[in-house]
Amino acid sequence: MNMKMMTKSKDAPIKKERSVLVALLVASILSSAVLVGFNTVISNQYSINSAYAAATTTTQQKKVLIVTTSQGVLGNTGYPTGVWLPEMTHPFAALQNAGFNITIASVKGGNVPIDPYSIPSNPQGTNRDDPITEKFLRTPSDVAMINHTIPISSVNPKNYDGVVLPGGNGATYDFPSSKDVNRIIAAIYEQGGVVAAVCHGPSALLNATLSDGKYLIKGMKVTGFSNEEEAITEILIGKKQVVPFFLENELPKRGAIFEKVYVHEPLVIVSGSNGRLITGQNPESALNIGEKVVEILKGQAT
Repeated sequence: MNMKMMTKSKDAPIKKERSVLVALLVASILSSAVLVGFNTVISNQYSINSAYAAATTTTQQKKVLIVTTSQGVLGNTGYPTGVWLPEMTHPFAALQNAGFNITIASVKGGNVPIDPYSIPSNPQGTNRDDPITEKFLRTPSDVAMINHTIPISSVNPKNYDGVVLPGGNGATYDFPSSKDVNRIIAAIYEQGGVVAAVCHGPSALLNATLSDGKYLIKGMKVTGFSNEEEAITEILIGKKQVVPFFLENELPKRGAIFEKVYVHEPLVIVSGSNGRLITGQNPESALNIGEKVVEILKGQAT
């Protein structure tokens, strides 16, 4: 009897130790499972965050070039001209709000000539109620960009996903004759980028020639400042032939199909491969041009 009691007494610590070991083993297995599950969640969350960051970065890294005229006088008239300011500031605002990287260049570089009648503070101008342009002019960093533009001769089109060409009467003088304007437009389009032009900006498309020798706009629907709108401008200025040609007459000579709406009603035409050629009829179309560029480039990002 005593011997049996002694045997039980010896076995008790062993069983207790085994129970403790089993408990520790179970706890270890459970903790490992929890740790694996936790790591999986972290890993999945990291993947989601990485994918989101990549998508965001892709959008933010879209680079768009804005090219303006450097022509500050209407031919030999002595009449001031330049870029029509909202045709630059409105697309700029749309691109900026989308988080795109923007570079402003001009035909000659340096300070951009601005049509005085497009400045909101000009009481004799026709652009007096324009909060977007007013905001641009109140932002020193934005103004610095048009005071110190890069010359288009130094632009490498491979660095850009799109190009926007605002108008103003000055564009009809130096856009068509600039080999660099033609080079940049053709290169960006052929590399899969977006080309957009508004009002007199489509004058840059007149001599834009692709690598196969064909005009970029051949067979495409386009728009630009209409003959009726040109006539109204001549009346306002009090001068005839303020521009060397009318876009409505010249663009079809390159095989384009010209479309228009009533004077100073907004119109945006999307043409070309995957909608990558965008043209706007008049200043009223400028913001829509910028928004369409954003839409197309964001679509490419996804």
